[in-house]
Amino acid sequence: MTARERMKNGPWRALLDDVASIERSGMAVSVGLRCALGMLPPLIIGVATGFVGDGVSAAVGALVVGFVSFEGRYRSTLRNMLLASIGVTISAFVGAIAAPHLLVLLIVLAIWGLLGGLAGAFGPGMSMAAMQAVEVLVVFSALGMGVQSSIVQAFWVLGGALFQIILLLLTWPTRRLDGEMASVGEVYRRLANYARSMPQTAPPADQLTSGADWLGDPNPLGDPSAIVALKELFQLAQDIRLSLSALVFESRGNGEENQWAMEFLRQSAAILRAIGDQLSLSTSLRAKVHLWSRRRRSFVAALPQLEIPDADDSKPLLGLIARQLQRAMDLVGQVGDASPHMVLPGLNRGQSALDETVRRRLRGFRKILTSDSELLFHAGRLVLVLVVGTYLAHAFSLRNGYWVPMTAAVVLQGDFSGTVQRGLARLGGTLIGAVAVTELAALVVPSHGILIVVIVLLTWGTYATYRANYFLYSIFLTSDVVAMFAMIGSPVGTTAQERAVATALGGVVAIAVFLLWPTWRRRLLPGALASMVRTQGAYAGGVLRAFDVSLVDESDVSGVEELRVLSVSARSARQLAATLLEGMSTEPGTQQEAVATAGAILSQINFCALLALALNAELLHEHQFFTGMIELSDAIVALSSYQADRLASFGSLSDPEEMGQAPSIPPDLVVSTELYRQILELVGGFQELDVLIEQYGSAVLTL
Repeated sequence: MTARERMKNGPWRALLDDVASIERSGMAVSVGLRCALGMLPPLIIGVATGFVGDGVSAAVGALVVGFVSFEGRYRSTLRNMLLASIGVTISAFVGAIAAPHLLVLLIVLAIWGLLGGLAGAFGPGMSMAAMQAVEVLVVFSALGMGVQSSIVQAFWVLGGALFQIILLLLTWPTRRLDGEMASVGEVYRRLANYARSMPQTAPPADQLTSGADWLGDPNPLGDPSAIVALKELFQLAQDIRLSLSALVFESRGNGEENQWAMEFLRQSAAILRAIGDQLSLSTSLRAKVHLWSRRRRSFVAALPQLEIPDADDSKPLLGLIARQLQRAMDLVGQVGDASPHMVLPGLNRGQSALDETVRRRLRGFRKILTSDSELLFHAGRLVLVLVVGTYLAHAFSLRNGYWVPMTAAVVLQGDFSGTVQRGLARLGGTLIGAVAVTELAALVVPSHGILIVVIVLLTWGTYATYRANYFLYSIFLTSDVVAMFAMIGSPVGTTAQERAVATALGGVVAIAVFLLWPTWRRRLLPGALASMVRTQGAYAGGVLRAFDVSLVDESDVSGVEELRVLSVSARSARQLAATLLEGMSTEPGTQQEAVATAGAILSQINFCALLALALNAELLHEHQFFTGMIELSDAIVALSSYQADRLASFGSLSDPEEMGQAPSIPPDLVVSTELYRQILELVGGFQELDVLIEQYGSAVLTL
C-alpha cells in the first residue's frame, strides 16, 4: 500500500492495520527455539539447588542476551552478545545497589538512557545490546540488595548470558553457509520479480541489502571457496541489476518494436528465479543430509536453458546479459560443489572488515552530537521516559513499579507512528497475556517442573514473534514474565494486575514524552529528499564523466569502484526517503498534498536512477565516447546540489529565494546517437525536478 493510499484510510486506521499485520518473513521459529533452550539450564539448576530466585536471574540474563543474537550475523553477533553480557552484568549490580536511593537511581537511569540512546550510532546490534542493559538495570532496580547479594545476582545473570552465547557458537557448524546462500538467493529472486513485472523505473533500492549483510560477515566455519563464489555471485547480481535497468529502459512504451526486449526480460526473469530458488534449496533438509554425508552435494532442481533471441551488433546488451546469467549459473555450481568439511577459522580472518566497520561508525559518531541530530533527540527522550517513569512509580507507590519505565523505554521509538503502534500493541498484548496466565494459574497450581516447561514454551513464542508482530510478542512476553514471577512465589493474579496498570502508565509516558519533544517525519523528509537528490546527482555525474572522450584509452578500475560506491549511496538515500515518506503518511497533521508532491519527487528520482543505471550498464562493454561529458557531469552535479539545497531549506520552513537561479546546462548539446539521446534524457530528468520541488515547497510552506 502506497503512502497516498494509507492517507486515504486515515492515519489511525493505518496504525491499527500495522499493529494487526503479521510479517511472516519475520517469524524466527528455529532461532527462537535455540534461544528458548538457553532458559532451560538456569531454571533447572536453580530448582535443583534450591536457589530458585538465582536461577530466574540467570534466566533473565539468557533471555535478554538472546534478543541480541537477532542482530548481526556471526562475528558481529558474537561481539554484540559479549558486550551485552558485560553490560547486563554491570547493570544488574548497579541497579540492585542503587535501588534504595531514589536520587542516585534517577541519575544512573539518566546516564544509562543517554548511553543506550547514543549506541544507535554504532549500528542495530550495539543499540540492541545497550537497550538490554538498560532494561536489566530497570528490572534489578526493584530488588534493593546489598553489595554482596548484588554481586551474586550479577554473576548469575552473567552465567545465563554466557550460556546463551555457547548455544549460539554450537549452531555455527550446523548452519554452515545457509544464511549466505539464502540471502544471495533472495537477491536473485528480487531481480527476477523486477524483470517479470515489466517495470518502468529503477529496481527497488533494498534489493541488495540482505546479501551485503551476510557476505560482509560470513560463517567462519564455511568453505572459503564457496564464500568466494557467493561473493562473486553477489557482485554479479549488481552488474545484472545494471543490465536489467538498461533493458527496462529500452523496453519502455511496450510497443511492438520493443517486443524483443520484453521477451528477453521474461526469459531473464525465469533464469534469475531458478538461480534464486537453487541457492535457497541448497539450504533445505535434503541438501543438509547430503552435506553431512560423504557424497557430493547435488542440485535438487535443474536450471532452465536460456534461449537468446536473435541479436545483431546494434543490441550488444542481450549478449552481455546472457553472459552474466551463464556466469551466475556456473557460480551456483561452484557453490554446490564446495567441500562439506568443516574449516577451522583463522584468528584474523574477516577481522579487517569488522575493524573498518567500527572505524567508520566511530568517525560518524561526532555527527550525532550536533544540535539537530535525530539520534541525540531520541537519547534525550529515552532519558526522560526512564526518569519520569521511575519517579511516577515511586510517587504512586506502585508495587513492581519498575514496569512503568521499562515499558516506556521499549515503547518509545524514533517516530510517532512507531511509538503509538508499540504502545497499543504492548498494552493490548499485556492485558491478554496477563489475563491468560492468571486464569491458567487459577485452574491449576503448577509445580516448578510445569512452570519450567511453560516458561520455555512462552519464551519460544516470544522470540519467534519478536520481528513478526509486536502485539503477539507482547502477549508471549507478558505471559513469560508473569510465569517467571510465579517461579519465585509471587502471586500471579496480583502480578498480572500490577503489570497491566504499569504498562498502561508506561505507554502513556512514552507517547507524552514524544509529543512534548517530537521528531516528526515531515520535518525530516526535506533533508532526506535533499540527500536523495544530491547523491543521485553525484552518481549520474560520475556515470556521465566516464563517457568523456579523454578516457578512451584508459582502463580506470578505481573509477568503476567509485561508481559502485556512488550507486550504493544513492540507493541508500532513496530507501531512506521512501521510509520517511511512509512514516509521514500516518502522522497527525500531515496533508495529502505534501505526501503527493514528495512522492512525485521520489518517483522522478527513481526514473533518473533508471536512466543512470542504464548508462552505467553501457560501461560494462564497448561503448561510445563523447566530448564535453566532464563539463556536462559538473553541470548535473551543480544542478542537483542546488535542488538539494532548496529541498533542505523547506525543512526549516524558510523561503529559499536567496539561492538565486538554478545552474545552467551547457546549451551546445547535439543529439548525435541513440546513446547520446539517453544521456540527454537523464539531463532532462534532473531539469524536470525544478517544477516538482517548487510544488513541494508550496505544499510544505502552507502547513
